Amino acid sequence: MRRRGAVLCGVSVICAALLGLAGCGNQGTEDLKESGAVNGSDSAKTRLVFLRVGTEPERKTYWEEAIAAFMEANPDIEIEYQECGYGDDFETKLNTGFASGTAPDVINFTMASMGTRVPLGQYTALDEYVNNWEGKDDFMQNALSLGSVRDSIYGIAVFPDPRILIYNKELFEQAGLDPSAPPKTWDELMEYHKKLVKKEGDSVVQTGFGIPTSGSNMQHYFSVFMEENGVKNLVDEDNNQVLCNTAEAVEAAEFMKQIADEGIIRWDSNNKDQNPFSSGLAAMTLGNTSDFHNWNQGAMEGKIAMAAPMTNKEQRTFCGMSFLFMSGETQYKEEVWKFIEFISSSEQMWKRYEDLGIPPLRESLKDRFIQISPEDNEAIYDSINYGTGSPKVAYANSVYNAVNDALEKVMYGVEDAKTALDTAADVIQQEIDNQ
Repeated sequence: MRRRGAVLCGVSVICAALLGLAGCGNQGTEDLKESGAVNGSDSAKTRLVFLRVGTEPERKTYWEEAIAAFMEANPDIEIEYQECGYGDDFETKLNTGFASGTAPDVINFTMASMGTRVPLGQYTALDEYVNNWEGKDDFMQNALSLGSVRDSIYGIAVFPDPRILIYNKELFEQAGLDPSAPPKTWDELMEYHKKLVKKEGDSVVQTGFGIPTSGSNMQHYFSVFMEENGVKNLVDEDNNQVLCNTAEAVEAAEFMKQIADEGIIRWDSNNKDQNPFSSGLAAMTLGNTSDFHNWNQGAMEGKIAMAAPMTNKEQRTFCGMSFLFMSGETQYKEEVWKFIEFISSSEQMWKRYEDLGIPPLRESLKDRFIQISPEDNEAIYDSINYGTGSPKVAYANSVYNAVNDALEKVMYGVEDAKTALDTAADVIQQEIDNQ
């Protein structure tokens, strides 16, 4: 309750100063326009406000077209589209809406947001709708479960973001490796990595596995290896137990350091353009489907491929996800669910794939999707099925910061893995104790 009070107090202070937010669409007083009844020439319409995170033009186009199609099919419902960039701008906009009673009815936001907003009652549990939903059994079950908190579903997945092993087939061939047989285990990954490293004197000019040594996204790489080693997440969100310094997690960090010691090209995970894989100087890395699309162009077009998640103890990977959430304050729950159901339909999922390259999340579309590119698209499906998401806790940012600091110390040899991760665990535990 202390944290809720602090949030609301902070929001009330800034509300007067915020006439608009950088990176946000429909700025000014229009940002906080309330939903409700709209009097048309013929009859009253229910008016909903939809707010999505991100300002990518191609995604805006998709959402505007989807909303137009929904309103054509449901002439009694009008939806106002709003958007805002990632980060503090979006959080502030959403906090301001909830504090002032003008929160949007439908929210497109991240998995991690559930850790903060579900306890505050800002997202509505969708169980009564999902239980009677014809699309429930067709929806990829792992994607559906990632939208849950303590056995209640709050979000319906829209944009999956799995971390996938991406590799350069041409570099495999040059090293005498079979390009149709990417590594499936840690032992194979290390074997391939060693064969692919090239040095000129003491300088690494080509690496096997491109892994960052700094940056705020290092924890995504660590999460993949940690989960492959049998640890389900950085923290156990159900009981607030820190997991990032378990024996298996320490072993995962040590494995990352072994990769570095065998020979890597150092880079900052905050800048994907620095990833040596993107310039053909690394044979393997982890990336998402957007990364693959961006890299599979120019000189590298047709030379790269995706592979199913590896295993050490379990076949796992990290899978981010954005969801559609029903506001806890909306007065129009049936209308909101109708919109969520529409966006989650097979037709809209396939349109998202055709327009944006977003993998569809319905089992009935799996074969159709895989047939387009059997090797790569099957790897995508596997990565979503075996994916674990961000910890859904209010202190998630503290977890990421502490873990990233620890990993950077490990990768640069400042501290051993156990010492660094024990320190991170202490920081996280202090945050838990202060909740």
